[in-house]
Amino acid sequence: MKKLLVMAAVTVAATNAFAGIKLVVRSDYQYTSTYENNAGVDVESTSVFTPDVARMYYTGTVGDAVIDSAFNLRSFDQETALTTGKKVMTVDSFVEHLFITKAMGDWSFSGGKLWTNVGGFERRAFYDGDTYLTSLANGGIGGVTVVGATPVLPGAVGSVLTPENSSGVSAAYKMGENHKVEVQMYNQVNRDSDLLDSANKRHSVGVAYWGSFAEKMLQTYLSYNSGAADVKGDTGHELTYIGAGFRVAPMENLNIDLEYLSNTDKYANTGEKDETTSTIIEARYKMGMWAPVLKYEMSTDKVQGEDNFKRDAWALALEITPKAEDAFRYHVAYTSIKDKDFGAAYVAGDDETTKNMVVVGFKYVGDIVK
Repeated sequence: MKKLLVMAAVTVAATNAFAGIKLVVRSDYQYTSTYENNAGVDVESTSVFTPDVARMYYTGTVGDAVIDSAFNLRSFDQETALTTGKKVMTVDSFVEHLFITKAMGDWSFSGGKLWTNVGGFERRAFYDGDTYLTSLANGGIGGVTVVGATPVLPGAVGSVLTPENSSGVSAAYKMGENHKVEVQMYNQVNRDSDLLDSANKRHSVGVAYWGSFAEKMLQTYLSYNSGAADVKGDTGHELTYIGAGFRVAPMENLNIDLEYLSNTDKYANTGEKDETTSTIIEARYKMGMWAPVLKYEMSTDKVQGEDNFKRDAWALALEITPKAEDAFRYHVAYTSIKDKDFGAAYVAGDDETTKNMVVVGFKYVGDIVK
């Protein structure tokens, strides 16, 4: 009921204040073949239909201020573990972001549930339904693994993952048309909403830079976010998220993304760190109605400074848009995720597990109100 009331209120406001309402839906059929887990035991094949993306965007103006918002219409567990159970002190996750921005010359100031500058190009592509492989740092799930005698379901995930959007404020400064710097202050990440007491109400701070060069043939970003996490017993935590990426367009209709993401959880009493890092490269080439996509990921996960496991993964996809003006895009993809070099916490046995998936589906993007 609460979600319906929020949607109704925003829809009524949209008739006067908002310039556009857009619906984005991606629905897939996903088949995962039988594979062996790290203990050498078969994991049976699965076959499922998944509504991977269902999101309503509201954008527009109130006076000379700009409002940007998105509402998640899904209510199911998807094949990504965005926060490993960590939560932030903010609006319900049904509201993915909702903030208002006021420009003052080259400066702009925002407040609300911000789109936090973490996760890089890939995180934006994930929310838009434009990726077929999600990196370990951004919550990608591998094959089922066994720790001790217990299978980890739905599969192997990183120890420190990109957090959700959070409530806060930001200030941004544009240097011409091609460069921008933004500073954000937002509520800390917590491992559980029950820990939102007075001792766990602090802030994280982030700074990010975006730039473009050579008539936008090269685009880049750098981001650094850091802040306290909740207190687990008498152990404090400090979370740090670093991102760096380049988007190169060496020829018309070809985009190549290269990214590095590093997420760290430092224990205050020992100085030890959990760390999840991912290096990502993706190439996308549009040829009329066809757009082949190739992506590769190399990731490492560490717990208290010791190797936990490593990941090599790749995806090959073909996107098909029969008509440029059509709201529908169709896709077929093959994804392979190999986890290997497991640490001491995992059961002895095979040193790797490979999960292979075939995905067939469509994406719809439609303007409801223009």
